[in-house]
Amino acid sequence: MSFLSWRSVYFVSIGLRFVLALSNSYIHPDEHFQSFEVLAGRMFSLSTREPWEFGSLAPARSAVPLLVVYYLPLTIAQWLGLLPLQTWYLVRLVFMAISWMVTDWCLYKMLPTKQERIKAIYFVLTSFVSLVYQLHTFSNSIETVLVVLTVYFINELRFIRTLPEDQYKTSDIINASVAIGVLFAFGIFNRVTFPAFFVIPGFFLLQSSLKWMYLPIVTTCAFMTTAICCVLVDSCWFGETSISAILEHPWLWSQYVVTPYNNLVYNASFENLAQHGIHPFYTHILVNVPQILGPGLVLLLPRFRNSYWKTTPFLSAMSGLIFLSLVPHQELRFLIPIVPLLCACFDVAALESACQKHPLFLSCVMNAWLIFNILMGTMMGVLHQGGVVPALDFLHENPQYSSPGNALIWWRTYSPPTWMLDQKMGNLQIVSVDENTLFLSCDLDSRIGKASIDAMGMEAGKLQELIKSVSARYPRVYLITPIASFSHKFNTSQFEEIWRYNSHVDLDHFDLSRLQSFQPGLAIYNLL
Repeated sequence: MSFLSWRSVYFVSIGLRFVLALSNSYIHPDEHFQSFEVLAGRMFSLSTREPWEFGSLAPARSAVPLLVVYYLPLTIAQWLGLLPLQTWYLVRLVFMAISWMVTDWCLYKMLPTKQERIKAIYFVLTSFVSLVYQLHTFSNSIETVLVVLTVYFINELRFIRTLPEDQYKTSDIINASVAIGVLFAFGIFNRVTFPAFFVIPGFFLLQSSLKWMYLPIVTTCAFMTTAICCVLVDSCWFGETSISAILEHPWLWSQYVVTPYNNLVYNASFENLAQHGIHPFYTHILVNVPQILGPGLVLLLPRFRNSYWKTTPFLSAMSGLIFLSLVPHQELRFLIPIVPLLCACFDVAALESACQKHPLFLSCVMNAWLIFNILMGTMMGVLHQGGVVPALDFLHENPQYSSPGNALIWWRTYSPPTWMLDQKMGNLQIVSVDENTLFLSCDLDSRIGKASIDAMGMEAGKLQELIKSVSARYPRVYLITPIASFSHKFNTSQFEEIWRYNSHVDLDHFDLSRLQSFQPGLAIYNLL
């Protein structure tokens, strides 16, 4: 790749980062419900549906990562008087900036030559996972930044260990040790699976510890200090204690909240995991990795070998892939952290050497990589559930549709993040129903004049019963649903379309026997 083409791709990718950071796609409910829905309710007293992970009985997710990453942008947004949609965009831009700077800087520092740096950053920049998933507000996006930073510091210690003693400073080792301890503790409180990425690279830490005996002491102290701070914050956030109460009775263990422990206890139960989906152990390797890398698999394993297999990024990625595959719940986004690591290990030189007799093959692979990521980036970064957030923004900007006496019924969409309606706590009733729920209008609190009802993927006949029941209580009922589902299941003469958004695709309800099911778009319908 020439320097000119590298610069062209780099500057084009800058524009793409901003475009996709400000896109409206909705990949998974966790990007809202494990961040904004939690903080908006507690910080701004908005009507939200706080997920079970952040419940007060046995919280399984720490508030610390949310406060560190979101608190300042949300506070600035409140000070500037930004709308919910603008606030969401602001945080997405923060995610973009942090991941961009950290990933590029770590790859630049870790890789030995200019050619290797250009190659790694090129593939990271053109990966739809980096351009889309990484810019969404997942805990996995935060984890990616922490993993890349930790890999960098482990790799730094590994490099220093090869130098003569007169070519490095003790302070370099101490700084790296402190950083690893802090990152490891913060990573565990962000996602309890964080150590999975470092089981194999931990061997290099062990080697370094044998050479510098003070290294494990410094690392442990940094880890424990960070972990204790996280426990104290979570104990005050979730519990009924305070710092002064803890200082007065430090040995009262019942006042402490240790969220990683609660998370491990919850996920140790097969019945609990079954509620979220049980997958075969090979799902990550045979299903998710091909989805995130596509043609990049050819670049990663030309002739089923990789000359980078001894490098810290490669071993960390393999460690995460292997040990996360031991967990029976396996979602694609869990593998986001391995993408920048594996992009640094794409063995382009080996593939080029193997294809000397067929030079067009390498060109085809490179073109296939770009086409694959353009298609996946467009689907997941623009179209996937892309109308949910604009619908919420429309409802927020037109108060007559979310005023007292109105009921919003969401069908065949991802759960709506109701914080974007900007309704104060107690002004909006939020209800989730499914096919197993016997829902009657009397289940609604008569003291709350507005309702948002998430009907999920309820069968159409039961949905119509639900609409009838709700309409007996609320004078105005609005149905928010994909256009394809509405036109197939409902009598259009009973509804009036008041809004539509065409850049919306519902991948969960395609019907190959009915081409109309592929019609894109989301609309809001008023029950007449």
